[in-house]
Amino acid sequence: YDAMVRLVASYRKELLKETHQFLAQHLESEGNLREAEHHYCEAGEWLSAVNMYRSNDVWDEAIRVAKLHGGVNASKRVAYAWALALGGEAGAKLLTKLGLIEPAIEYAMESGAFDHAFELARSSLQRKLPEIHLKHALYLEDEEKYNEAEDEFINANKPREAIDMYVHQQDWANAMRVAETYDPSAVSDVYVAEARAAADRNEYPRAEELFLMASKPELALAMYQDAQMWHEALALTQTHLPHKLAEVNMAYQSAQASRGTGGSKTDFLATGRMWENSKQWSNAVDAYLNARKDALPADELEEIWECAVRIARTELRSRYPEVVMEVTRRLREVRRHEAAAEILREAQQLESAVECAMQGECWEKARELAQGQRALEDRVEKAYQSFLVNAENTDGLLELGHTDAALDVLAKGKEWDRLWEMTTKNRCAAPVLAKYAAVRMQQLLDEGGGRRLDEGVRTLFKYGAPASLQYMDMYRDVTKGVLGRNRVQEEEAEQARTVECLRDVLYKVSTALKGSSGGVDPELEQLLMATHYANLFNKCQTEGGRDMAELATKISITLLRYNTVIPSDKVFYQAGMICKEQNQTNLAFVLLNRYVDLTEAIEEGDAGMIDNADFSAATNVPFTDVLPKGQYLPEESEREGVRDWVLSVCMDASVDAALPPEGQAQGTIYAGLYASDLATCIVTGFPVAKRDEMQVNNSVANKRDWNLLVSKTKACPWTGKAESPAW
Repeated sequence: YDAMVRLVASYRKELLKETHQFLAQHLESEGNLREAEHHYCEAGEWLSAVNMYRSNDVWDEAIRVAKLHGGVNASKRVAYAWALALGGEAGAKLLTKLGLIEPAIEYAMESGAFDHAFELARSSLQRKLPEIHLKHALYLEDEEKYNEAEDEFINANKPREAIDMYVHQQDWANAMRVAETYDPSAVSDVYVAEARAAADRNEYPRAEELFLMASKPELALAMYQDAQMWHEALALTQTHLPHKLAEVNMAYQSAQASRGTGGSKTDFLATGRMWENSKQWSNAVDAYLNARKDALPADELEEIWECAVRIARTELRSRYPEVVMEVTRRLREVRRHEAAAEILREAQQLESAVECAMQGECWEKARELAQGQRALEDRVEKAYQSFLVNAENTDGLLELGHTDAALDVLAKGKEWDRLWEMTTKNRCAAPVLAKYAAVRMQQLLDEGGGRRLDEGVRTLFKYGAPASLQYMDMYRDVTKGVLGRNRVQEEEAEQARTVECLRDVLYKVSTALKGSSGGVDPELEQLLMATHYANLFNKCQTEGGRDMAELATKISITLLRYNTVIPSDKVFYQAGMICKEQNQTNLAFVLLNRYVDLTEAIEEGDAGMIDNADFSAATNVPFTDVLPKGQYLPEESEREGVRDWVLSVCMDASVDAALPPEGQAQGTIYAGLYASDLATCIVTGFPVAKRDEMQVNNSVANKRDWNLLVSKTKACPWTGKAESPAW
């Protein structure tokens, strides 16, 4: 077939391998094995040649071809197959002859043919039996045939591998059985392995038990340290590794510091008790004091720190004062004052204990501590009262019987409805009511006065006003505030009623002062009289009628003398306008002319613009250079109307623009402008001639004027008592 092969190689090279295979198969079928081998090998199918020789039982040639083309290992495999085909002793002899027993055994083991491997080893190489048992055991282990694998490990004299197999499967009973039977030295290792498995499942008590059974307490300690279970670690160390106690405690504190925490209450208590059990008292105190605020709740800190105090008191007296001072300081910081006070009492520091309790507002505790010590009891009660006042706790103050303090709290908090209710309920005396009425009045003044003054005056009217000159500033401010209102403000307020109440208030204060000291302050009297005549002026205008208008005119003239209490532009305007209405044109002109001068001076803010020549003789009308802060008539148009009237009258030759001499004023409307030695009428403020004088209710009056007024008001203009005319 050489020519055929040559032609194919030349012209159909891609079919060359296929051609060799075809020829090899053809020659093999004809029994021409050598030529068939040639073509198999030319086709690169030497294994087919080996198989050809094996099938024809020509093993020598098969080995030759395998060694030639596949190398030594390939030839060994063929030899092994030949021995396997022979079987038994013949096969073993063959392999021995070929020097291939050991490789054959290795091949058998790798192929899983362990029976054949045992057969070969028993017949030709018995020293390989333990190795075969071991590899067979490993094979059985992979196949999960653990009992059979155990037997093989034992046959291989490898009980440790059997133990490891069971440990890997966490079959602790079989692992321990094998260890106890075949390798007692491995018993502790089984315990350790089972302990670590328990630790992995977080079954720490069981793990500790197993570690101890293995006599490995250090491994249990390492387990607890790794798990940050310092309480258990310290307990274990104290019992089984006492020589490591200090080391573990330091590690515990270091771990806490690195975590930025102080541990739990249990941790601190366990550490402290550990040192207590070792009778290392100073270390125990320090361990308890290691607990710091912000790391634990206050109640837990209290429990821990009290342990430090207990140890210092009973076992370490040299540190007792220091520990008491430190613990009580800390307890105060976390607002546990009552506990701190109790510790101070036990340390015989009673005053400090009371002070601590009061500082923490633990008043019952403070009272308990102070009991039997009069000075301390008084100190606690005063502090408690001060606390209630600051806390505005009126109920607490009343419980203590400190009504005045409770009222002070309500007044400060402006809870006036409650205050008056409390005064009624507790039947407070008149001076107490007057005091708080004055407080309310001052509050309203401080808030800016204005319409608030109506409320303040009515409060004084209802509850009374203190008869003391220490309130003089208040009386001055309220009187000037009420009487100094402009016309718009008067219309917006209940002016007449407020003036009437204020007059009553000042009258009662004045009367009380006369009764107590025998005299009245001149300024207070001036305030009273200004308010008195302002009130009568309002009443006369309210009543109306010719007689009342006559009285109102006189009173308006009298009010001019109080132009330091009532704004000067107001009194001149009111007097001028009522004189104008009563056809007292001459006097109206003089008064309104002064009013115009005042309005212009107020606008310019310059009192120097006022020429007092017209009123220089009017000795009852003081000249003041203090201008009102604002206009009585806020509307410019109204003031312009007055100015126009004054200008028009000024051109009237029949109008006398000058005041009459004092001697000619007696008995006229001008009389009120001049000072007189005669008594002053309580109704109009005008001088009273002896023939017209009337003594009534500690006052002097013009009989006619008094009767005119009383016939309308049915009351004494001075005392307010019910009266009838006395013609």
